[in-house]
Amino acid sequence: MRERKRQQNGGKHMALILFVEYHSAFRQAASYVIDREPDLGVVAQGGSVAEGRQRMAEGGIDAAIVDIPLPDEGAPEMVRELHKANPSIPVLVLTALEDSAIHEEMLRAGANEVLPKDVPFREVLAAVRRLGH
Repeated sequence: MRERKRQQNGGKHMALILFVEYHSAFRQAASYVIDREPDLGVVAQGGSVAEGRQRMAEGGIDAAIVDIPLPDEGAPEMVRELHKANPSIPVLVLTALEDSAIHEEMLRAGANEVLPKDVPFREVLAAVRRLGH
């Protein structure tokens, strides 16, 4: 799938994204919007920490978007594991939580940026571009 994404883009560099988000309708809709961008592509998805870890282990990603909270515990540890395994893969955290302590915890775990879920989606795309290229 990852190579197919690059081929569909004429071999040009795309940021290949792992998207871990609990709400499948939001994840699928957001992935669709991201995939319509010529330089971005969601190549792996998960709805939980366990699925996110599994997709991380498969490799082949340039950036990750992680929503918190997730239904199973451990999102900070998953971000920490991703950062430790490959510090060059940036992580964008999206959250509806307005707790600054949680935001700080995610940044300490290795997230590059934390955005509230209520920002316009163009800001999410801009953040992914900043982090994923």
